[in-house]
Amino acid sequence: MKIIRFLSLVCLVTIISVFSGFVASYRAMGLLDSHYSPPPIIKLQNFKELPQSPISNNAFAFADIAWRTFVTLNWPANNARPLEELALGQAPLAPRVWEFYRTPEEVFLANGENPLLNISNPFARTLKLDLIKGQGTGSPENEELRKNLQNSRAWIEKVIKSKECPAQIEVSNEEKNLLLNNIPIVDRQGNYIIVESHLNPNEFKQIVDNKWYDASKLAEYNQKEKLEFKSTNSSIDAPIEVKAAWRVFDKNSSAEEKGRYYTTKRVLAIPKEQYVCTTDNCGTDDPVLQEIEVGLIGFHIAYKIPKQQSSTPGWVWATFEQVDNLKVDNGPLGLKPTLSNPDCDPNDPNKGSCLPNYPYVEWPFLWRDQSPHAVTKSQDGKIKPQIPTQAVRLSEQRNCRSNQLSDSVKKSLQQQNENWQKQFQNVARNSVWQYYQLVGTQWVQNPPTASQLMSLTNDKLISNSRTGTTPGPLFNVAMEAYSQTQVNGDSCIGCHVTATLPSSRGTSEKAMSDFSFLLQRAKSSRNNVSSDGKPNS
Repeated sequence: MKIIRFLSLVCLVTIISVFSGFVASYRAMGLLDSHYSPPPIIKLQNFKELPQSPISNNAFAFADIAWRTFVTLNWPANNARPLEELALGQAPLAPRVWEFYRTPEEVFLANGENPLLNISNPFARTLKLDLIKGQGTGSPENEELRKNLQNSRAWIEKVIKSKECPAQIEVSNEEKNLLLNNIPIVDRQGNYIIVESHLNPNEFKQIVDNKWYDASKLAEYNQKEKLEFKSTNSSIDAPIEVKAAWRVFDKNSSAEEKGRYYTTKRVLAIPKEQYVCTTDNCGTDDPVLQEIEVGLIGFHIAYKIPKQQSSTPGWVWATFEQVDNLKVDNGPLGLKPTLSNPDCDPNDPNKGSCLPNYPYVEWPFLWRDQSPHAVTKSQDGKIKPQIPTQAVRLSEQRNCRSNQLSDSVKKSLQQQNENWQKQFQNVARNSVWQYYQLVGTQWVQNPPTASQLMSLTNDKLISNSRTGTTPGPLFNVAMEAYSQTQVNGDSCIGCHVTATLPSSRGTSEKAMSDFSFLLQRAKSSRNNVSSDGKPNS
C-alpha cells in the first residue's frame, strides 16, 4: 500500500555528504520549503501502515515519517490490537500500541534462553526499577558507579566553566567513556524520571529467528560478517525501538496539570536495598512493589524504514517531548516546567542549586514510599531529598550557537508541530496529544548496503558518522539531560554508531550491532556465563 501523500511538494535542497555519504541533519539539509499541508485526518485507516520511504530525502519528509510513526505507536489498543473505531485522543485511559511491545527484560533472559519460553503478560505494567540504568537491578554500594558519578560531575563542571560547547573542549579517553545516562534525572517535584524501553514484534521476531538473544550466537559476528536488522516491506512492519520517559504524579498534582499528559499507571519493582519505607507496614518482599501514576514526558523512536536511498533500508531517529518540560506557554495558572526552574539563578547562591545539566543527585539513589520519592542517605544515616536537575537544551545556548538549527528550520519545525497539534484538537478539544512536540529527527544519509558494510571497518564507520558536517542537534532532555554535555552528545547517530555486540566487550575486535544497544543485554548459553566472562545472575 502506497504512502498517503498528504504533503505538498517540497523544494529540493543541497545535500551535503559526510565522507562516504553518512549522517545528514537539519543543518546539512539547508532550508525547507515554507508551504505546508495539514496532517491527515486522525483515523486509523490513514495510519495502518507506517511510511515505507520518505517522500524526499530532506528533513521535512523525515519529520513526516516521525509524526506518522508517533501517531501509529500511540494509538489506543486492546491486547496489542489498535482500536479501529476510535481516534487518537478519544480514549485517554486506554493503553497504547507500543505498551504491548516486548521489553528487553522479556527478550534477553538468563543463560541465553529462548524468550519464546518466557510466558508473560503482554502489557508490561510492572517495571523493574533501576535508579542507575533506567531498568534492571543495581546495588547502592557499587563503587564503580559511585566513581562514575564523581567523574561525571567533574566533567560537567569543566564544561560549564569553559563556557564553550562540549565539542570544542579537549576530552580525555576517560571522559569519553563516562556513563552519563546511568545517572537519574530528578524533576522539579523531587521525583526521579522513570525510563522504559520496548521493541516491536518485527525486531523481536528477528532476534528470536536468528537466536540473537544468545550472546554465544552473537559472538559469531565480526568485521567480516556484519549483523544487520532487515527491513524490506512496511506492510509486514519494520524494526522499531521505543524509549519512554515518565514523570511521577502525586496528591499535589492537579487535574488541570495531568490533563496535559498521557497518563497511566505503572507498578515499580523496587530492590529492597533501594527502598525507604516510612510506615510501620513495610513488608518483607524483595523487590517491593509500588503502584504510581505517571505522565509521559519523553518519547524516543528508532525506526528502520524499508526504503531510503536506492531502496536501501535505513534507520530514522525521532524524539518527542511534552511541551512543558522546560517552559510553560499558555498553561494552567501556576503551572511550572517539569525539568527546569525559571526562577533559579546559578550565579546567585540564594536562588538555589541550578547549574545547567548538572547531576546534583547524591549516592546512594534511593526511592521513598512517599512523594517526593527521590531521596538519598547522608553519612549520619539521615534520609534527605535529592536536589532537582536543572535541565537545559544545550544546543539553544549561546555558547553552542554553531550547533544550533537555523532559524528557518526551527520555524518550519514549529509550523509542522502546530499543524499536528491543531489536528489533535479537531479530534478532541481536550486531547492530551496537542501538548506533545517533535523535537527533531536524524538519519543516515545514503545508508550502506550489506555489501558496502563488509568493506567498511568499524573505525571507518564511526569516523564517517562523526566527522565532516556536524549533525543537527537531537536529544531528549527528559532522558539525556546530562549526556548532551559529551562530545557528540547531541547526536543520536554519534551515539548509536558505537553500539557493539556483547561478544566484543573487552576484546580488541568490536563487532557492530547495527546501531542498536539492546543486543548488549544478551547472555551466553555456554558454560552458564555471560559474554564478558562473568557468571550469569
